[in-house]
Amino acid sequence: MEITVMPKKLHTWLLNWHKNRGSNVKNAKPSLYAKNDNGAYFKACLLSGPPGVGKTTTVQVVCNELGFDLLEFNASDTRSKKLLKDEISGLLSNKTVKGYFSGNAEAKPSIKHVLLMDEVDGMAGNEDRGGLQELIALIKTTDIPIVCICNDRNHPKMRTLANYVFDLRFQKPRSEQIRGAMKTLCCKENINISNDDLDRLIEATNQDIRQVINHLAILIGDNHGVKKNPGEKSSSKLNKDLKLGPWEVVKKVFTAEEHKKMTIHDKSDLFFHDYNIAGLFVQENYLSVIPKAPNSELLDRVAATADSLSLGDQVEKAIRSQTAWSLLPMQACYSSVIPGSLMSGHIASQINFPSWLGRNSRRGKFDRLLQEITAHTRLVTGASKEAVNMDYLKPLRDAVVTPLGVDGTDGIERSMQIMNHYHLLREDLDSLVEISLWPGDRDPMQSVESKVKAAFTRTYNKNSAPVPFVVKTTVSKKRGQASQDDGFVDDDEEGIDGSDVEDDDLDVDKMIKAKKSTSSATASTSKGQVKPPSKRGGSRGRGRGRGK
Repeated sequence: MEITVMPKKLHTWLLNWHKNRGSNVKNAKPSLYAKNDNGAYFKACLLSGPPGVGKTTTVQVVCNELGFDLLEFNASDTRSKKLLKDEISGLLSNKTVKGYFSGNAEAKPSIKHVLLMDEVDGMAGNEDRGGLQELIALIKTTDIPIVCICNDRNHPKMRTLANYVFDLRFQKPRSEQIRGAMKTLCCKENINISNDDLDRLIEATNQDIRQVINHLAILIGDNHGVKKNPGEKSSSKLNKDLKLGPWEVVKKVFTAEEHKKMTIHDKSDLFFHDYNIAGLFVQENYLSVIPKAPNSELLDRVAATADSLSLGDQVEKAIRSQTAWSLLPMQACYSSVIPGSLMSGHIASQINFPSWLGRNSRRGKFDRLLQEITAHTRLVTGASKEAVNMDYLKPLRDAVVTPLGVDGTDGIERSMQIMNHYHLLREDLDSLVEISLWPGDRDPMQSVESKVKAAFTRTYNKNSAPVPFVVKTTVSKKRGQASQDDGFVDDDEEGIDGSDVEDDDLDVDKMIKAKKSTSSATASTSKGQVKPPSKRGGSRGRGRGRGK
């Protein structure tokens, strides 16, 4: 059964952890999609999956079986950068003394212990500031296994952590698997419940094993251990309130098995889990669905789905422009219910994030850069933003870049004349190149040597002509921190918020000003030197009266 695959992988990884950390052992980093990876390269592992599937229990059982002592830190503990660095870092190399308290006088300190960091996707806010960044640093230098657990594997913070851990993804068990285990439990606890009632209970809790056990305890609590057929009315009161992410929503929208148990209201409710982005996810992934329909109807279904999404987009435009929020149910039908019914089947590939968001962000950036170039060159060109985009960008780029690529340093003077004539800044040249390139075009700056680029920048900084506008100054940033709009994001820092990177250092806090120490006059002047008189009062003495 696939439900036992991840516990077995965790058992194998933990069993061979110290062997794989030997001085003579060199493990190669596996590829991203390696099927038979045993995690020998990684010092930590990440267990991810929906709540109530037994992630924490699996770690406890495996550690107990292998004889590892478990040190657990969960969401109730403060896991800030300072705490992890000062206290937990010492646990990564120390021996535990648990054996001394077990009553065995011959017990020795154990080097077999595991650090468990539960709910790492919830490490945020002031209490856990910088905790995830410090956790990654501890993983690099640890001498003991580290097990991390999270619920939301798609959280941006987890993308950074995933580069340093053995990724184990727990799937939600099927209803039949849960029913078999619960029937065994009910038999041992003398609970009489029918299969239909148990199935309704499992569906009401969204296949959460922990919730099923808790609800069974609630149902039998009033009858001293025996409850006969609680019925549909009782199980319906135990429905679990769920907040689905967009990935789970789009999967339910197109999965035919899910539609068997859903009414049109249930299908419409999927859209309202996040109506701001649900339509974009449907539009991005509907072509990846293989519908349960003859191949002769496939093209017609795709065309009808595209028409429905187009109508949903028009409805959304009316909602946003006219604040007609009463039209949201109509948008749900066009953007989610109808496409899901037409393309009902199964998704054949990975669910993709809407690419429209990235393209729209890029369009906004290009529009801002084009507006700056238009404002800088308007005194010479007198053109609008559209005219600059259509008629000036490429000729102006070539007039500046071509002399640098053909003549090298000898062409710097000609390029500087163009730059000064059109009142262009050095940053405008980079914007010209970026905006004027189409997909597949070659970057003309690649033909310019690095020394020529450096010489051109130095010449511009020294000999650039005054410009007839105010140049916006940007706030200086600490070394190593670049703007994400420029695309200079380190792979190791992707997904970590800026608030997590900052340290609690008073020297870098702009809101705290330290008082400068002032030295006394006698200490500041050297021995034998006379302190110069101040302008006010001159060389007058400190007499008591005037005129004396």
